[in-house]
Amino acid sequence: MSKGIVLVIDDEPQIQKMLGVILTHAGYEVAAATSGAAGLAALVYKKPQAVLLDMGLPDMEGFDVLLRIREFSDVAVIMVSVRGQEEIKVKCLESGADDYITKPFSASELTARLSAVLRRKTTPGIVNEIFDNAGLHVGFNTRQVTLNGQPLKLTSIEYGLLSSLIKNAGRVLTMRQILREVWGTENEEKSNSARVYLNHLRQKIEDDPSHPKRIINEPGIGYRFNLL
Repeated sequence: MSKGIVLVIDDEPQIQKMLGVILTHAGYEVAAATSGAAGLAALVYKKPQAVLLDMGLPDMEGFDVLLRIREFSDVAVIMVSVRGQEEIKVKCLESGADDYITKPFSASELTARLSAVLRRKTTPGIVNEIFDNAGLHVGFNTRQVTLNGQPLKLTSIEYGLLSSLIKNAGRVLTMRQILREVWGTENEEKSNSARVYLNHLRQKIEDDPSHPKRIINEPGIGYRFNLL
C-alpha cells in the first residue's frame, strides 16, 4: 500500500532519478517537476502529501515557490539545499517550510526526515491539551510536567521553551522563532540566554544530556524536538 505521493521539484535529472528510486523503495508514489511553475501546477493536480523542493530552479528561486505554495496549501514541504546556505535555510523555515535536507544526503536520512514531517502533519502528539511521549508527560492546561512519573520543576522560561518545541515537534525552529514565541521578541541579544535555558532544560528531560535525543541542535539554524 502506498504511503502517499511525494512531489519532487528539481531540475537535475540525476537527482530526480535518485530521489525516485529512494522514495519508491520506501513505499511512496513519486511525481516530478523540473521547474517552479510546473511544480505548482503538479501540486494542484497531483495533490501530494509532501514536496521535496530544490532551492535553485531554472525559472524561479525555491524560496519563491515556497511562498506561492503557502498561499494556498499547507502540504508538507522539505527544502533541498547545498552546504553553506544557513541564512537561506532560516529564511525558508521562517516562511513556512517544514524542514530542510542538505546535499549530499543518504537514503535513510531522507526517509527519516520525510516520515517525521508527515507524522507531525497527520498525527499530532498533543491530544486534549496533553502531551505524552516516552515517559515525558505535559499537561498544557495545568502546566504540569512529569518524566517517568516524577514531577519536574521547570522555570517559566524552561516551560515556555518546552511547550514551544513540543507544539512544533519534528520541525526545526530557528532561534528567531524561539525568541519570538518564548520572549516575544526577536532580539538576538537574548540568543545566548536561550541557549543557556535550553541546556538547563536538557539536563532535566534528557537521559544523557551530553547525547540528547529529544532536543536536537541544528547548527547555525536552531533546534528540533524529536518524538521518541
